[in-house]
Amino acid sequence: MALVSATLSFDRFSLNGEELEFYRRNTQIHDDEKLKEHVFDVSQRAFEIFPYHCIRTFSFLRFRIRRSESDYKRLLELGRSRQDALFLDLGCCFGNDLRKAIEDGFPAHNVIASDLRAEFWNFGHELFKSNPATFPVTFIPGDVLDQSFISIQPPLQNRPVTSLDSVRSLLRAKPQSLDFLRGQLSVVHASAFFHLFNKDEQLVIAKKLASLLSPVPGSFIFGSHVGASKPLEDANNKPGMWFYLHSPDTWKEMWEMEVFQGKGVVRVEAALGEQAELNQTRIMRWSVTRF
Repeated sequence: MALVSATLSFDRFSLNGEELEFYRRNTQIHDDEKLKEHVFDVSQRAFEIFPYHCIRTFSFLRFRIRRSESDYKRLLELGRSRQDALFLDLGCCFGNDLRKAIEDGFPAHNVIASDLRAEFWNFGHELFKSNPATFPVTFIPGDVLDQSFISIQPPLQNRPVTSLDSVRSLLRAKPQSLDFLRGQLSVVHASAFFHLFNKDEQLVIAKKLASLLSPVPGSFIFGSHVGASKPLEDANNKPGMWFYLHSPDTWKEMWEMEVFQGKGVVRVEAALGEQAELNQTRIMRWSVTRF
């Protein structure tokens, strides 16, 4: 998400058939005009506090988690086949993607949501007319760059000794950090996220997520964000905001050589897809899977 100084672009509101049905079901608003009014109302109030591009253009409503159908299917399969599969949606915004995954079968009690501010999650409850009792997914707010929220530690080579029951107890205690999840996460999803940071910050975040990923083969991190065929620095060209866009090749190299420090530990896949809004940029889909 990038900060912008403009009003909502109401003409950009668009949902495909599947998305429209999802929002009808999950808001219990079946009249399309009333649904649009509800979405506009929540979005307007959110935008006044968080003037992000994805809110202004309503792109936060789209299912980014399904940009790679194969990775989305892997997520759901792990939810079925791995009893202790914990799933973190990092940079979850209003929680649309994780709600879709839960609706499609991923166990809600194994889902963890996180974003910079709790207000995002609260607006999600407003959007979907839910509350912590009716939608009891654990939300942990925090700054991913804050060392006290997630520290940089080497990826684990063996399964952690902390039991899943102990992890669940810590989740119920409303933790202020994600460090207790080290080596515990079967899946991490992060979309429209990495491109918000500069090159050095992206490496730091990648190392932090690698430390949380389970060493069990098949555990993976995936997502999508703006990329380019050749790396672009300061891509948004706005003072004080230093975005860095990786190419698929530099993205793979970062994960293999700098995060996991050698080939043969993870399989990294990255490919450019549809055109993004900035010149010379496209949406990059990617995944990092433990061997």
